[in-house]
Amino acid sequence: MPCDTHGPFPFAVVRDLLGIARALYRAERDADSPDGHERLKALVEAGKAYRQALDLAMESEPGTLGRRAAWSWAEKATDKLGRVVGSRSELSALIEVSAACLGRRRKPPTR
Repeated sequence: MPCDTHGPFPFAVVRDLLGIARALYRAERDADSPDGHERLKALVEAGKAYRQALDLAMESEPGTLGRRAAWSWAEKATDKLGRVVGSRSELSALIEVSAACLGRRRKPPTR
């Protein structure tokens, strides 16, 4: 289900998700896991996409190409973060709720 890119941009939700990505990055960086490098890379990409979304949304007005791009960056970041978290984690429900606040449901991870 696509986002309503013409409505108000959910700045608080995107900031919350960026915070989750940052916290997970720190935890993953300090953990010794076999797939840690790939997870770190994905978390960095998600964090950069959230930051891009926030920057674009702050610089543009609702209904403009810039604002629609901000929504798109936020969606991409949320999909990436959801894949890192996976469906078995207690954070999965948190990501689902936040994705719903973005106006869409996250696709379940494929493995």
